[in-house]
Amino acid sequence: MQPFLNFSQQDDVFDPESAQPVTVIGAGSVGSQLVSMLAKIGCREITVWDGDDIESHNIPMSAYRMADLGKPKVGALEALVAEQSGVRIKAIPKMYEGENLTGTVVACVDSMDARMLLWDRLRDNPNVDVFVDTRIEAEYVAVYAVAPCDKVSCDAYGKLLYPSSQAARPTCGRHGIVYVTAAAAMAACACLTNAWSGRKKDRHFKMLVGSLEQI
Repeated sequence: MQPFLNFSQQDDVFDPESAQPVTVIGAGSVGSQLVSMLAKIGCREITVWDGDDIESHNIPMSAYRMADLGKPKVGALEALVAEQSGVRIKAIPKMYEGENLTGTVVACVDSMDARMLLWDRLRDNPNVDVFVDTRIEAEYVAVYAVAPCDKVSCDAYGKLLYPSSQAARPTCGRHGIVYVTAAAAMAACACLTNAWSGRKKDRHFKMLVGSLEQI
């Protein structure tokens, strides 16, 4: 029998009973670390979409191990999370192409076009309570939490979307370092615990991780 994690040290921060089913789109540098964090705070219903295999450049920025090289991302993540927490994620070894989504959704994707496809399916969707979008570029992190059925929240987020052809780089998340991807995963996890605990859902986070003040 798989032992359960002892959450006694986080009781004043987040009650695991408040965790909701969550779908993570993308199991790369940010997504792999986020899924591991979610399992370790008490989420037991986690679905992950990604059709890629693990390449050598993925490992330094992610939760993956050298032994995972060449494996499907979601398969390796499924084994990793089970080993660390006992949680069995639902691994979907394909790219998201517009399928129906419910519950809480997190985008850990590497292009604006992928975000726009997701938002087209999520905006005004009463079956989705919270949508979180993670973005990284070098040492810059931005994480946006949106209530899909709140007009003000939706309008504000919609202004942050544009075609990949207009981006400084067609893809994002491919140029970074592990402390940046970990910061993005941390911020996304915090957005979710805030929302699930009944605090403000449309919470945004931005940080230039390399700009640390000496004291």
